[in-house]
Amino acid sequence: MVKRADVSVLLAEPISPGKYLILITGGEAEVDESWRAGLADGADAVVDSLFLPGVHADVLDAIGGASSKRGKEHSLAVVETSTVAAAIVAADAAIKEAPCELTQLRLGKGIGGKGVFTLAGELWDVQASLAAATTAIEERGATVGTEIVARPDPRFEGGL
Repeated sequence: MVKRADVSVLLAEPISPGKYLILITGGEAEVDESWRAGLADGADAVVDSLFLPGVHADVLDAIGGASSKRGKEHSLAVVETSTVAAAIVAADAAIKEAPCELTQLRLGKGIGGKGVFTLAGELWDVQASLAAATTAIEERGATVGTEIVARPDPRFEGGL
């Protein structure tokens, strides 16, 4: 993929037995060309794939390991998807929909190739973001579960 076009490898690692995750970033045309080359090389072994131009910067930061804390007055949403690609699409749609924080994002490793993320914000914003997330992956049939906790107890420091 990196020989095909000028892209950077964001992440490349095994995530569960028999599954390997490769995430690349770069210019739209370059990523598209590299992504198509990866799909061709992977052929039938590809579980899921994603080409997402214009991904929100917070998603890229979260993939890199960045996380943020939930404000004490904020509600919390948890989204679990059946694939990493679906989690990225859903998280991107969610944070573009309303002013919510993407507090954590886990992709595949240690969770059987699934994706899980949390959002925090005002209840109505979290509800709107969650609706956008589930709509974005509806066609994939990749939603495993969602939950909103309206203003959790301030002592709750829950995460993934």
